[in-house]
Amino acid sequence: MQSVEVEIFGRRFRMRSDDPTRTQRIAEDLSRQISEIYAVNDELDFARMLLLVCFRQQEELIEVLADNERVRTELERMNQMIEKIVSV
Repeated sequence: MQSVEVEIFGRRFRMRSDDPTRTQRIAEDLSRQISEIYAVNDELDFARMLLLVCFRQQEELIEVLADNERVRTELERMNQMIEKIVSV
């Protein structure tokens, strides 16, 4: 683990990371998302903006997991069709 300092929406945080470059990219993305929220609603405090970003990301994760499950189901269906074709 390496120590890395990141900046999120003008605030500096020191973190430990196995991949400092990735951690920096994540911090930059968080900062960008918070800036987008701030542009629309500048009276929210930092904690509330972070919470909104967390909710956004959780929604995206749920959608990605659902998409992944649909792809897995479709792949299983295709594999079953291929097995039927090959075993004929």
